[in-house]
Amino acid sequence: MDDYQAIVVRNPDHRVVALYGDLDAASMPALEAELFCQLTESDLPLVVSLDGVAFCDTGCLRSLMQAVRHADAVGCRLAFCCHLEDLLRVLRDGRMTRQMGLWPTIEEAVEAVLRP
Repeated sequence: MDDYQAIVVRNPDHRVVALYGDLDAASMPALEAELFCQLTESDLPLVVSLDGVAFCDTGCLRSLMQAVRHADAVGCRLAFCCHLEDLLRVLRDGRMTRQMGLWPTIEEAVEAVLRP
């Protein structure tokens, strides 16, 4: 099992949360706390990078979708980026990619959240 880690990078006009390790039952409370904290503490657009995720279970997929709904509720622009084929397949199979605002690179996701 890879330990979960979230690294936050704050920029003047947006933030990036890069997730690493396993997103599973053990990491779900920390994942939810980090995402909801980021969405609540600032209205700056937020990009969540999934490129460092080794494993993601269905509970954490639900947590990501809850973050999407929370972002909508608080008016924070949110996008995800991921280029990992295995994780993309899971997201596509769950029909989550369209709802999430998923981009292949951080640069494209940042561009998307900064677009008016």
